[in-house]
Amino acid sequence: MSGAGWLLEIGAEELPYRTCQSLLAQLTGERTTEAPGLVYRVLAEARLLGGDGATSPAVFAEARLRVMVAPRRVAVWVQDVPHEQTAETQRFRGPRAEVAFDADGAPTRAGEGFARGKGVTPAALQRETVDGTTFVVAVVEAARDSAEHVLPGVCRRIITALQIPRGMRWGARPAGAADYLRFSRPMRWLVCVYDGRPVPFDFYDLRAGEVTQGHRMLGRPVIVDRASHYERHLREQHVIADQDERRRLIVEGLDAQAARLGGRWTDPAGVLEENIYLAEWPTVHAGAFADGHLRLPAEVLTTAMQSHQRYWPVEAPGGDLLPAFLYVSNADPAAADLVTRGNERVLEGRLDDAEFSYDRDLAEGLQAMAARLTEVVFHAKLGSLADKSARLVALTRWLAAGFGEPADRAAIDAGAGAALTTPVHGELDAAVVAARHAKADLVSQVVIEFPSLQGRVGGIYAERAGADAAVARAIADHYLPLSAVAPAPATLAGGLVAVADKIDNIAGAWLAGEKPSGSRDPYGLRRAAMGIVRICLEHDLHVTPRALAARAIAVYGDATVTGTVVLPDAAVCGADPEGEIAAFVWERLQVLLLDEGLPFALVEAALGAAARGADVARVAALARAFARVEGETWFNDVVVAYTRPAALAGRAAKEPGEPPPAPDPARFADEAERALAAAVAEVREPLAAALAGGDVEAALVAAAALRAPVDRYFDEVLVMADDDDLRRNRLAQLRELTDVLGRLGDFGRLPVQQG
Repeated sequence: MSGAGWLLEIGAEELPYRTCQSLLAQLTGERTTEAPGLVYRVLAEARLLGGDGATSPAVFAEARLRVMVAPRRVAVWVQDVPHEQTAETQRFRGPRAEVAFDADGAPTRAGEGFARGKGVTPAALQRETVDGTTFVVAVVEAARDSAEHVLPGVCRRIITALQIPRGMRWGARPAGAADYLRFSRPMRWLVCVYDGRPVPFDFYDLRAGEVTQGHRMLGRPVIVDRASHYERHLREQHVIADQDERRRLIVEGLDAQAARLGGRWTDPAGVLEENIYLAEWPTVHAGAFADGHLRLPAEVLTTAMQSHQRYWPVEAPGGDLLPAFLYVSNADPAAADLVTRGNERVLEGRLDDAEFSYDRDLAEGLQAMAARLTEVVFHAKLGSLADKSARLVALTRWLAAGFGEPADRAAIDAGAGAALTTPVHGELDAAVVAARHAKADLVSQVVIEFPSLQGRVGGIYAERAGADAAVARAIADHYLPLSAVAPAPATLAGGLVAVADKIDNIAGAWLAGEKPSGSRDPYGLRRAAMGIVRICLEHDLHVTPRALAARAIAVYGDATVTGTVVLPDAAVCGADPEGEIAAFVWERLQVLLLDEGLPFALVEAALGAAARGADVARVAALARAFARVEGETWFNDVVVAYTRPAALAGRAAKEPGEPPPAPDPARFADEAERALAAAVAEVREPLAAALAGGDVEAALVAAAALRAPVDRYFDEVLVMADDDDLRRNRLAQLRELTDVLGRLGDFGRLPVQQG
């Protein structure tokens, strides 16, 4: 491939790190045909990919494209950009052949006009037959322009196509511009260099050229003579343009500084990625704080270091925190001592404030904080945080009772009114005690200062007050999981409180008329629903989403719980809020299973079991089992045994008269009917027992035995008989069959293999 290197650099004020990550992702894409990236798409449209233009996105991104994003610049470097556009042949269909040429073959005025309009002679027109009609066709090679003439448009297209969700505008709108340019931060310069020469162009009030800016304090402007020299020029001006190189330098510096201190650095809040986009010339240094601050809980110390200052804590080999921290500087390394002293003063002040708040909270105690929840509004339509806590207790009691033995009931009921330090007997009553105090830390001084510590601080305060370890752990974990892949609560008690909290939030949003729509989800309810799904799977909680939603809505309407009543209003939350919430949760399970790589059809088939009372754990087990045995002959037997009668079974309710609730054996007129009834009776109990024991494959094997009697039935029995009673009885028998197999899923969504 013959071509030359091309560089586009967008210079700006310091960009937010999430914007940097977004720009990098947009420009590079996923390296697939479906998501090739902005640079690939624009060059392909401009016919500047080179060769025949068929370079795959993966090869292009791997071998020819470099996208470098730093705090003050976004650079695109492409190798082997051709010197002129690649050839492109276009076909234009014209009038019918008998209209373009007369009977003697001479071009008519219509034919001449069409040829002239496409820049060819009438003799060059070709013929093409479509659906029996012959048309004339002009085959035209598109003009090929030089790269220098095309690249300015490419640059403008790339810049304007970048998606900036919260862009800003600055300066005056240029004359003739339809709108202001919006970008994350003001643009200050543009560089465009191709084949060792600048490619100047105007863009708003900027003139692209060959001059880039070095480090704001340590560098100076520099001329980029060639695209391939870009990184070297900037390094000489104390700028590391490549984000991967900055990451490597930072990690090496963290490792070295932590080793010097005799420990290891940790990053619980994940500030490494942010630091990569905060410094163009990163150097890592260590600071210290007073040993006395180590009396603070580790969570408070690390949050104070990371949430505000983006520092890294340092742990001793045994796991205890050292009175030290690491940070990245973008300043002159020679001034490191001065910068370190400034960072130490800032952190000392924050830790002093944290100690003051922590001591006040300990003096008040979590029990007293819980009593103050009446003063804080949870939601204007849904009551106070005290109301929220009362609902959590009610929901957690209901959940705990569903998973406990009858002997556990007294302990569960006692936990509802128990004090924080009351001894508990197990995970179930510990969950109820934790639910009563789970929200108490929201009024604590530490959480007001560090909101990300909600729950975790409550667990610490519960432990310091002498609460049972299971109660403290459940309080600490009840906000988990914090994302679709983050850890879920480790204990059953924590899982029960977390499910109660999340379903209360979801139900409350529906009742308040604030359910998510489209991409709008201000309360993170999709994350909450995914949390419910994951907790049910990880702790094997057998509860159906509809039952869970119904209970949560019922608790809102129970005045004995909170003293207030919030009833469903169809105009606000729909005619069937329980069904909508259940579907909302099932959608999250579908996403989780598809993310595991399970085929869509198998997931849909398993979700069909939800209509017959299957819970989240069972549906997930069904989908995973289907994927394991999809190729087995006996699995296809189950699909056939369900699919053949399913369509007719659905007609039972449409028959005139009241359909019988079950087939009447006395009305069986054919031996095949009796054989099928006997087979269903024989399979019913083994199938139910296997499902109850969690052995889905055994249930499927049992169901496969119905294939032969089903085939015989349809070979020998006329279901839609003229006799009304006989027909209704046969439809009822098929409905009974599909009800039994339907506990395994809706196999009508799967293709049937012949044989």
